[in-house]
Formats: sequence, structure tokens, C-alpha cells
Amino acid sequence: MFRKLFGGGAPQSPAYEAGQHLFEQGMRAASEYRTADAIALYTGSIEANPNPAPLINRAKLYRWRLMFEDAITDLETAVKLDKQQGDEFAAPLAQELRECRILAENRFNGKRPLFIADLNDKGFDHVAGRIADTIFQGNGQLLAYHMVNEVDNAKKFENLSDFPSVKTLLNNWMKDQNVIDQALADQRIHAEYEPKRGIFEAMVCVYDYPDMAKLRDTIVRKIWCLLNPPSQMQAIWEASLRDPVQ
Repeated sequence: MFRKLFGGGAPQSPAYEAGQHLFEQGMRAASEYRTADAIALYTGSIEANPNPAPLINRAKLYRWRLMFEDAITDLETAVKLDKQQGDEFAAPLAQELRECRILAENRFNGKRPLFIADLNDKGFDHVAGRIADTIFQGNGQLLAYHMVNEVDNAKKFENLSDFPSVKTLLNNWMKDQNVIDQALADQRIHAEYEPKRGIFEAMVCVYDYPDMAKLRDTIVRKIWCLLNPPSQMQAIWEASLRDPVQ
């Protein structure tokens, strides 16, 4: 079964065995939310034995990090390899590519320089507030759901050094994963949130990763400040900025 999944190459050859081993390690790392390790292991698998499977899995991790251009590159390469190896993944690859291209449209339609110029001109706080207002229109439940969802995603898929506000929340108010899971379990709010999540991803992925991460983190901070009285959290925010938790 695994050989069918991994595909390609000559089974039992050193290159194939190395690629398979790294692929398995990558899947294990991904299942444990060691995303950076998983990406590195999938990269090693691809280099050892070019194959659609690690490309598809690496693309999924890029997608979770809203790095859709990188995901598209991996998926397009996977399509070419898959054609050489029997079109085993043709249908899911086509679906993934279609979704990523839609979400990343603003990176390719000529509007990206306008977004970047606007961010440079207005600053992160202004753009973050405008994005949140445009998408969630002051709906407190959706704002809160988005904030918790972003905290959960950053915890699982990102380097928290790029998300200082998320790190502050995790170290002070959201230490318990059960609290996060419970907040995200509301199916009614989830159904209302999902289409707005797509709009959010399409809006922020236009920026390169460092700016995108900072913008996402700023939105989390602004939502938290909006939903909580300053007296409850100002001292902790200030302390965390002076002495960030490692």
C-alpha cells in the first residue's frame, strides 16, 4: 500500500528507499505538528527520489501556512511527475491546484503592488483593522472565532517567533488546547466563518511571508484588544513585549 502511495522510482533501489524513509518521517512529523521538520523531511524525500506524494504533502503544509504560491509550485511539479507515474493523484491534484489558484489570484493578477504600497503607506495596524472590519463587519462571534482559529493554526503550523501576539495569548490565556478545541467546535459559527476564512486567506496571502505573518498576528492582537477590557490584559501585553517568552 505504501509503495503504491509513494510511487515512482525503482522499489528497493537506494534512492527509492531513502525517499520512502524520509517521506514516512515527514508524515510522522506533520502528524505531530512539527511543521518545519516535516517540510525539511519532505524536501529531502523529493531530492532523494522525485515523487508526487511528498510534493503533495509539502504543498498541504504550505497551504496551511497560507503560502499558496509555494503550494502551487509543488502541486504543478507533482502533476508532471504523476503523469509520468500513472496519473494516480490526478483528481485530488486538480482540485488542490484549482483552490490554491483561486486563493492566490491577487498575487498574479497585477494588483499585488497596490496591496504592498498600501501596506507600506498605511501601516500594519491600519491594514489589519481594515481587513477585519471588511470581512467580519463587527460580528463579535466571528471575530472571536477567527482569533482562536488563527491561534490554533499558528500553534500547529507556524514558528511562533513570527507571531508574538499569538505567543502571548498561548502563554497567558489559551494554554489549554481543550479550550481552543471547544471554542472551534461550534458548528453553527464554523459554517458561517468558513466562507469568510477564504476571503481572509485571499486578502493576506498577497503579501510575502514575513509581512503576512506580521499582519495576521496584528489582526489577532487587535481582535483580542477589541473583545477584552484593556485593564485585564494591558500589563501582560506590555511585559511580554519587554521580555518575550521564548
